[in-house]
Amino acid sequence: MKRAHTILLITAAVVATAGTIALADRNEVAASPPAVGEVRPVHSAMDISLPFDRYQHSPADLTTIDRATAVLARRCLTGFGQTWAPPDPPPVPASTGSSRYGLVDPGRAAKSGYHPADSAPQEKPEDRPAPAPEAMMIYTGKGTASVGGKRIPEGGCLGQARREMERGVPEAIPAAELIGLDQQMFEQAQQDDRVRQAMTAWRTCMAESGYDYTDVWAANNDIRWEAETPSQVEIDTARTDVACRKRTKLVDTWLAVETAYQQRAIAERAARFDALDRGKRVRLDNATAVLATG
Repeated sequence: MKRAHTILLITAAVVATAGTIALADRNEVAASPPAVGEVRPVHSAMDISLPFDRYQHSPADLTTIDRATAVLARRCLTGFGQTWAPPDPPPVPASTGSSRYGLVDPGRAAKSGYHPADSAPQEKPEDRPAPAPEAMMIYTGKGTASVGGKRIPEGGCLGQARREMERGVPEAIPAAELIGLDQQMFEQAQQDDRVRQAMTAWRTCMAESGYDYTDVWAANNDIRWEAETPSQVEIDTARTDVACRKRTKLVDTWLAVETAYQQRAIAERAARFDALDRGKRVRLDNATAVLATG
């Protein structure tokens, strides 16, 4: 499993013994690590959820939006006299849990080591006639600007359908910025002293069983695990890794610390995150309305 990288905010109390807090002190307070709330036990990847997650569409939402987009694109193509139509997209797979902190499931470690878990077989797409070049040009908007005197929408019928899904969605944090902020929170949490101490305890635990890894990513990305199937050495290492994570409460601590960082980031950008939340609801409402009309 190679690492890829696509609550209540508790503020530490600051007591001034005399006078007011200087500007430098205020900056120091703002930059201090956030206080951590509840440290919940993490038994599996499904237990990992973070504050940013509530601002993302669920797999079921995404399936609804994708299918509504296809409906609108088909209507547009019909308006150009095209008989070809894009099929309904397959459902977005349900989440199998987060791999944000690497391997956490004992059962998976015992079965697959650090290799990806076996995925469900993909449904074979139905055979459909290939679209004519003109149909694809109208669908994607890649080609001439008009057909038969009728102007092709910017980005084609697909682009028009996607814009319709965004109708009424308020301006919020751009996707690229949100991804960058998510990565920043991950890195800040990983460098937090509370996580570093837990990582040190994990490293000591691993050393007691004869493993010398600097951190969980060194174990996760060991080049020996590049074989097509996991070896017994890989499985033994992974099982010890997960046992040490549990014993040291590494992932429990990591999740609690990053939760605090993300909550602080949301509080500092409350209006923009509120817009994200509203936009999520508007987008889904748009999709639901399209599907209701066929």
